[in-house]
Amino acid sequence: MRTDVFKNFVSLPVFVWEHVQKHAFDKFPATEEHIYQTVIDPDHAHRSLDPYVLGEGCVFEKFFESEQQRFLVPVIYEGITVPEEYEEGGKKGRVLTGYFPGKPNDSSSVGPIFWSKMPAENKDKQ
Repeated sequence: MRTDVFKNFVSLPVFVWEHVQKHAFDKFPATEEHIYQTVIDPDHAHRSLDPYVLGEGCVFEKFFESEQQRFLVPVIYEGITVPEEYEEGGKKGRVLTGYFPGKPNDSSSVGPIFWSKMPAENKDKQ
């Protein structure tokens, strides 16, 4: 279990990891490290447009230099009573999958960016 940028507790269930491992022969295979780094230190967070998790999940994005590629991790949160309540922290979530998108554009379930990491030069000024 790891803590996301909103201070929620996010797990990677075994059955999800087993599914992700089935893509071992993809051009850029996903690793547990890709998933966890994307959850704990993302570059961006997108709204989820997946109708099954709308308001209860988000999609974390991180660019990995070694692959020269973005990595996406959708997370669904439990106990959400108000849409996007996970932004307040303290919720439990679980990874739904983790992948390097095959195309530069996002899938129809990846919505607009609502959070971005502050650039390093701006962090120093605070």
